[in-house]
Amino acid sequence: MRGFITGVLLTLAVLIVGGYEFLHQGKFPIGADNPPGAAERWLMNMAVDAYVNRNAPKQDNPMQPNAPNLSAGARLYQQDCAYCHGGLLQRISPMRTKFNPPVPQILNHIPGDPDSNLFWVVKHGVRMSGMPGWEGILSDNQLWQVIAFIKQSAKLPPEAQEAWRQAAAPAAATSAPPPAPPTGNQPQP
Repeated sequence: MRGFITGVLLTLAVLIVGGYEFLHQGKFPIGADNPPGAAERWLMNMAVDAYVNRNAPKQDNPMQPNAPNLSAGARLYQQDCAYCHGGLLQRISPMRTKFNPPVPQILNHIPGDPDSNLFWVVKHGVRMSGMPGWEGILSDNQLWQVIAFIKQSAKLPPEAQEAWRQAAAPAAATSAPPPAPPTGNQPQP
């Protein structure tokens, strides 16, 4: 029995020292353009889900999914979230694959998580994922409005749909390429 325990302890020591050396020598790929392995993805998803389930508020969304709240949520989402998570004009964001793990395209796959879990993630962010915490930038009511919008985005009332369209319109106007620089024969402004 003593030999078995010694073997287990020695194996654990070799794994810990070997893992440390692997990391210390810079052999673990950390670039955002290196996709995570299956084990890394599984461990991180498990850790995020468990932590959020444990720490999210145990409450329903206090913002009813009515036209004023959904309209406010649509404007906030388009302004603050669409660039990474996809918006009205571009359902798949070009930033999707620029983060590791890839950014969820929320409007194409509306999360089935409870509203309170989404609220916690948006409020506090997720470390080492590129998802910032919005606490202190948006109020709790605004965060709940965004969550209500996300959950109802596939079936918005006309007023909220119009608010979303108007919020997306300035983005379309500013996404045009800049004018060409003047040639040598044209007067400079």
